Amino acid sequence: MSIDRRRALVALAAALPAARLQTSSARAQAAAPPPALAVRPPALPQLSIPAEVAAKVGRQVWINESGASVDGLTAWNAGEDFPSLGIGHWIWFKAGGHPIFEESFPKLIGFIRAQGVNPPAWLDKQQVPPCPWPNKAEFERQFRGEPLTELRRFLQATIPQQAQYLLRRTQDAIPKMLASLTDPAERQHLLTQLNRVVRASADLYPLIDYVNFKGEGISDKETVFDPPTGRNQGWGTKWLLLEMKGTAEGPPALAEFSRASKAVLDRRIRNHPSSQRWREGWHKRCDTYKRPLA
Repeated sequence: MSIDRRRALVALAAALPAARLQTSSARAQAAAPPPALAVRPPALPQLSIPAEVAAKVGRQVWINESGASVDGLTAWNAGEDFPSLGIGHWIWFKAGGHPIFEESFPKLIGFIRAQGVNPPAWLDKQQVPPCPWPNKAEFERQFRGEPLTELRRFLQATIPQQAQYLLRRTQDAIPKMLASLTDPAERQHLLTQLNRVVRASADLYPLIDYVNFKGEGISDKETVFDPPTGRNQGWGTKWLLLEMKGTAEGPPALAEFSRASKAVLDRRIRNHPSSQRWREGWHKRCDTYKRPLA
């Protein structure tokens, strides 16, 4: 017997026990009952609404924010260093920016322009220029001037596009809310409740409006210590969805969304009493979430 053949036989003999072990292991696995299937988390919903629905959603947001006032489409709130524009009150900074807030109006203009609608010529630049009014007093002095009149006309004509922009923010909020939760059970709960609302709401108005109204709920700055629970609690959309407890589909899901929105806002009022003056208006707004838009 040649040395090479002997080596081959020795190697084969050494491999046989391992092969028998693998075969036995395979038989044991085949005989064992299958493991329980892992529970898959709910899918991330993909949000969309047609243009005619966006027009209805946009008008309701406009009513909520400024009573559907045309003048309210260009506002400068007391104590702020920038104007708030459109149905969503997007903010626009003067040259130099702002140290705290994130500018949103130029992004809106870019979105609307991408839909094939151009803003007034003085604003229709590749890069949106800084806000041309230096302060609230000058803004109000020029309120009936041609630039602001044109801007209001443009914003009134693009309400459906502004609603679609709000919808995109709502879509972008979903992964942010999930990423802010470390507990897998809470992530699954949030997605379960979110999907309930999406299935119950063809217009997606409750989600669109609340994300614009009180934000995603992912910033620690938008929380306050709650003595009953012993932890900081927020009032943004994440906290609202975590507050929801129901399972019923259809109108009960919208009713639950409305109830939970009031609950997280009332908790904020309890822990931040100066917010009490807003309670009636907040509750009135939350009541609109119970039913589809006409």
